[in-house]
Amino acid sequence: MLSMTGFGTGEAIRGPVTVTVELRAVNHRFLDLSFRLSQALQFLEVDLRNRLKDAIARGRVTCAATLAVDPAATAPRLEPGRIDAAIALLQDVADRLGMHTGKTQQVKFEHLLSVPDLFVAAPAELSRDDLAAACTEACDRALAELVQMKRQEGDKLAAEMRERLERVERSLASVRSLVPRVAEEVHRKLQERLQDLLAGEVDPQRLAQEAAFLADKANINEECERLGVHLQHCRQALTDGGQVAKRLNFLLQEMHREVNTMGSKTSLMEITQLVIGMKDEVESLREQVQNLE
Repeated sequence: MLSMTGFGTGEAIRGPVTVTVELRAVNHRFLDLSFRLSQALQFLEVDLRNRLKDAIARGRVTCAATLAVDPAATAPRLEPGRIDAAIALLQDVADRLGMHTGKTQQVKFEHLLSVPDLFVAAPAELSRDDLAAACTEACDRALAELVQMKRQEGDKLAAEMRERLERVERSLASVRSLVPRVAEEVHRKLQERLQDLLAGEVDPQRLAQEAAFLADKANINEECERLGVHLQHCRQALTDGGQVAKRLNFLLQEMHREVNTMGSKTSLMEITQLVIGMKDEVESLREQVQNLE
């Protein structure tokens, strides 16, 4: 069972190059992938997209990949030819200045350091194959961490949903125990209404027929049976795990329908109160299932 929210990070090194991948996932109805990649890694976006699509069913996922090069690999190095040319240039300038001023000019170390581009940074050797291998490895590590967090969150969510299903089941058992009282309540209310209208004696047989007809219309046994079956299927889906959000969402819609029908078919106060409680639990379950992948 996986939640849609989570975070994962991974790192991989190839030669002087270190690639870091971060994955952030939040709720979304469908799979929505976005990428923030260093310029040197942008050629890998299609590969990364396919990799994530194979592992994640839905949610808004942001993939950020950065690249760092070991400073030792790009440390400045001396170029003897540049130094010789710079010294010759400075000496020529000193000689010309001495001719005009009549004073001997000396070339010093600080003069040499002022020459631009005297030191050259060594370019890091970044092959596309090395970048692809490092990025793939970093992505796999980030993905493993993300899935682990999503599973932990999903397990907690599933445990909470099981508790709510148990509360609905207990309420359903109470409703079933009250069903026989529905017919009695219908009979009593019908008798009171008829007596008020007729202000006299009521034919017991006719009263019994009318009461039986109304009680049949108010019968909620079928709704109780269907709700019980849906509860079993929900528990089984949570036990099976995997990508069950769509299945659970459908079952909860059906549960909501059955509970609403119970409430509309009976006016017994005890059942009405139980129905309100079940509706609250089912609504909470429908909100929670939106967080599941």
